[in-house]
Amino acid sequence: MRYLYGAVICALVFGVSAARADEAPFSIVKSHDEVEVSSGGSYAESREVIYKVLTEQGARALRQVTLSYTEGFQQYAVMAAYTRKADGKRIDVDKSSLLRGYGASSEPGFEDVKTITVVFPNVEVGDEVALTTAFRQTVPWFGQSYAEEFTFSRAVQASDVSVALTAPSDMALQIDARGLSAPTTEQLNQKTRHVWNYSNAAPVPPESDAVDEADSGPRLVVSSFHDYRELAHTYETMLKDRAKVTPEIQALAGQLTAGVKGERQKAQALYDWVSEHIAYVEIVLGAGGFVPDYASEVLANKYGDCKDHVILLEALLAAEHIDSSPVLIEVGNRYALSPAPVPSAFNHLITYVPSLKLYLDSTARYAPFGELPDTDADKPVVRIASADTARTPPALPAHASLKSVETITIAPDGSVAGQTEVTAHGSVTMEMRALLDAAQALGDTEYFHRAMGPGVEGKLSPGPGGNPTDSYTFSAQYRHANAVNIPGPGTLANLEYKPFSFSLLLAGNLPANRTRDYVCPSVDAEEDLTINLPSGVSVISMPTSASLSAEGVTLQTHYAQPSPGVIQETVHVVSSHPAATCSAAYYTRVHNQLAQMAAQLRYQILYR
Repeated sequence: MRYLYGAVICALVFGVSAARADEAPFSIVKSHDEVEVSSGGSYAESREVIYKVLTEQGARALRQVTLSYTEGFQQYAVMAAYTRKADGKRIDVDKSSLLRGYGASSEPGFEDVKTITVVFPNVEVGDEVALTTAFRQTVPWFGQSYAEEFTFSRAVQASDVSVALTAPSDMALQIDARGLSAPTTEQLNQKTRHVWNYSNAAPVPPESDAVDEADSGPRLVVSSFHDYRELAHTYETMLKDRAKVTPEIQALAGQLTAGVKGERQKAQALYDWVSEHIAYVEIVLGAGGFVPDYASEVLANKYGDCKDHVILLEALLAAEHIDSSPVLIEVGNRYALSPAPVPSAFNHLITYVPSLKLYLDSTARYAPFGELPDTDADKPVVRIASADTARTPPALPAHASLKSVETITIAPDGSVAGQTEVTAHGSVTMEMRALLDAAQALGDTEYFHRAMGPGVEGKLSPGPGGNPTDSYTFSAQYRHANAVNIPGPGTLANLEYKPFSFSLLLAGNLPANRTRDYVCPSVDAEEDLTINLPSGVSVISMPTSASLSAEGVTLQTHYAQPSPGVIQETVHVVSSHPAATCSAAYYTRVHNQLAQMAAQLRYQILYR
């Protein structure tokens, strides 16, 4: 996928949660894209784009722009680059000063991606930054097909934007254009040229947790694939013989399933081994990173990326006569497929076992067998072996639950000693395991300082390691000096440790309104808190217990004082949605109730 406005979009627009439409960091003065497609699927693309710098943030982002391409398959050249000052003076970038590098990813791994970094001189607010490039896809990623998508950000003001595409007249193209002007079409000998125009005079700010712009925003998708079945068949030919069962693979499969009865149990044994023993390493080599190594090579190397994991697991399953299929999926916030098929709509590969009706993601480090991480849930997919489209199952509260049991004791000097036990079930076990690993990397002291604030000392006790299961329990002990002002009066709030926020589970940061679909996970979360008070401290006021509900969401709170020195509090939130995303109309309907729930969670206990 190409964001028409270049590499600055993701880092500048979507990475700034506080940006407002009247504070857009830049605007698009001009963006003209000219694409010429050959009959074999290769294409040449020239682009001229001019940005207007509106804020200092925009100036920082536009002082350096990095372009990336895959050597052997693509070529990229900078034809012109300059800064135009507010007074009209043009300062050209010296082409000899272009920075050339290797690798466009910050992730550790192997790739043959090369980069060209353009450093624009003397960029200030009010200036224009212009870049003209020539790009060529010399070898198509998928067979002899052409497929490309352009996504336009609604957060950016744009004045003069166009995409022109010329292709052989006998090339059947699937075209999906949304939010653009109707195309003009002309015949040029045996070629057809289409031109689309776009403008955005009233930019709107990004919205937290919104689905990808490709799902609902303006876009242009052009593909020579007739449908997703053709795309799947093409990809299947690219994978031919990659999952061949060698004697080494046959022997390993037999060893791992020795004494194991049942197809599901065998599949789990093989999945667990691949998940635990094949290190995940990002590899973007060859045809856009779509083609894996041979399964035998992955086994010998003991590392690979998602496609390598899939191809080795496919071979191991085949050795035990269990059919499986690679599955194309996207792990960002895209939840819909364009009717015009493009490989760039997918950025991940997982496994489907049809006899078990089960999706598996062995690269999801903490995913137990049979569970998918949230990034894989309720996503459109293409199953390669059967060449059909489908959807992964959504996460449901029954398969995603958290319970935190906390006891804190307040000493006469105002210090707090606490202990917490957290139990997770289903897909959220992955998040808890990841949290514990990250916390151990930080160290207990730094982790508790970040989680609860300076002055808190604590120790985490991780749950058992080994192959992930669908439940996980860990505990924490912590102490906070001078946490409570004794004798008071004062409030008791946020003294306990728990690794989640009820407010965020309800509705994220609860924006005033939404105009786009957004990700709304389903989860069942519960807290059971006991507070032991020191002698002589009494409760002035406690919140009223409440039971609130909205469409798909419930909140129950209960406060009690079984004895003068003990307070018990329980909070239970269930968020249950039929899909991974919710509509803006739904959010409008439930916003007031969600706001009431958030207010209920802010109530505090007063003491003296």
